[in-house]
Amino acid sequence: MADLIRGLIQVKDPLTLFAFISLVFLAAFRTKRVPELFFGLASDKLTKERFSQLLHRFMLYGFAGFVLLCGTAVTGQVLAMKTRSQPLSLDDLRAELKNLNVSEGQKQTAATSFSEGIDYIHQHEFDKAIQSLQNSINAVPSLAAQYTLAYLYQQKGDTANASSAASVARRMANEQNDHLAQVRLDQLAIGASEQAEKDTLVGAKSPLPEGGKIFEEATWITPGLYILTKDLGNNELRHFKIRVKAGQTVAVKFRAPESGGYTTATIYDSDGGSKATNYVNNRSEVFTINWNFTADTQAYITIGGGNGAVANGVYRISVR
Repeated sequence: MADLIRGLIQVKDPLTLFAFISLVFLAAFRTKRVPELFFGLASDKLTKERFSQLLHRFMLYGFAGFVLLCGTAVTGQVLAMKTRSQPLSLDDLRAELKNLNVSEGQKQTAATSFSEGIDYIHQHEFDKAIQSLQNSINAVPSLAAQYTLAYLYQQKGDTANASSAASVARRMANEQNDHLAQVRLDQLAIGASEQAEKDTLVGAKSPLPEGGKIFEEATWITPGLYILTKDLGNNELRHFKIRVKAGQTVAVKFRAPESGGYTTATIYDSDGGSKATNYVNNRSEVFTINWNFTADTQAYITIGGGNGAVANGVYRISVR
């Protein structure tokens, strides 16, 4: 069943196209010219009455095929909506809790914590949402809470915890024989894989712009893969700014050169307050810093630090 759902999600657009083509043919045969043309081609072999019968049968079967194709296309789109990566609802949790053999008090506690988590998600307070979901799971382990937890970790860029939560959710989906949940987890994994490909530090790089020496001189920068072309001295910083929307996460993934050397980055809020910072020093060492912003704002990023930064360090700046 899960394989069938995966197939319907993938082929819904071609089926919609076939349904449209079927409709065009049906409309054409309701005109005078098209039947007359076909009758003319078959006039030596078919009587007018026989052709009328065949045409009627063809239109009937064609219409039935059209309805079937439309129904399949709609089903595919509905399944695509149900399996896309997004937080599950409180109704999903309640439907699951009905089938669990636990006390009503535990169910109520799990539902209350889950509801709080959903509210925090709407407020873009992901850390609080994660804690509430974990409280729900502690009360009653549920697939709905476990999947939503995996989704939130993925949105924060915490791949280790996202993978761990998704693994538990997949085990629960298999135990419950929940085919929709299995496909939903597949879609979540695909999203994580696509994001990982976008976050790679291997590929064509642009020279890191000069940037400003202080926050007030920070220059705009767009997400992309950059390389530092010259050494920065101790306490020499390059300041950049980037716009983010509520709920988005700014991430900087960086790698030291193959020869090693100090490579560092910091993310700041609109007030210049440090939110995430770290460095690497060993050859080809990689690290990622990120911060989720709860409101539309202007974030800042600096490259360099107290020990400067060596040339040929690679930096991937992203907003997701």
